[in-house]
Amino acid sequence: MAQSERSGGNAKKSVAKPERKPVRGSGADTVYQTLRAEILTLKLEPGTLLDETDLAERFGLSRSPIREALIRLAAEGLVKTLRNRSSIVAPFDMIAIPSFLDASELLYRLTTRLAATNRTQAQLGRIKQLHDQHSQATRERDMALMIRLNREFHLEIAGASGNAFYANWMRQLLDQGQRILGSYLLDVAELGDHDLESHWIDTHLGIVSAIEARDADAAEAAGMRDFETIAIRMQERLTERPSKRLALK
Repeated sequence: MAQSERSGGNAKKSVAKPERKPVRGSGADTVYQTLRAEILTLKLEPGTLLDETDLAERFGLSRSPIREALIRLAAEGLVKTLRNRSSIVAPFDMIAIPSFLDASELLYRLTTRLAATNRTQAQLGRIKQLHDQHSQATRERDMALMIRLNREFHLEIAGASGNAFYANWMRQLLDQGQRILGSYLLDVAELGDHDLESHWIDTHLGIVSAIEARDADAAEAAGMRDFETIAIRMQERLTERPSKRLALK
């Protein structure tokens, strides 16, 4: 799927109508969690119309909890409310991507470094477990699971830093970045980039090993390598011109 389609554009796509299923628990919270996951993994693409009536039918609810969920998603910047009061999945803010990458680089370096110094044995065990799960998902090229486990891996590291503010900032960055990362990974899958598997497994293993050894310098360097390779590839993809590959003969 082309990047331009994922950026939203001016066209609004209709929301899919899966088979209606009964909702358990808090209606608004269930709708919020479900739509949030679908937006972050690009199951609902930027620009997709979120019609309250269609969503109410899908979830078997009235429009009030649907509206409440959409308001919460709008507060996170994942949904955009239009002038006619309809809602769409928020488009990517391409202008903000350099700032996003700059902030991400700093937090990757900082949290991995502090985690090497401050982590507990229990936190290390959880980091190792998430690395193993992420490695398996990477080998299987399960893109949605890779994105989710990558988020959990880095959140666990941020939590092990011992600073709740850094952990909260990392959560915000990763939540916004999942859509950017998801767009990149879907393109990688389509192009068959076989370096992806070895890159993520090896760099994450380097992070885990440095944190386990309490080597702060090595942990920061490994975190930087993890960030840089993905960031460079994302920037290359954003500036890629398909016309360069055309042979005009």
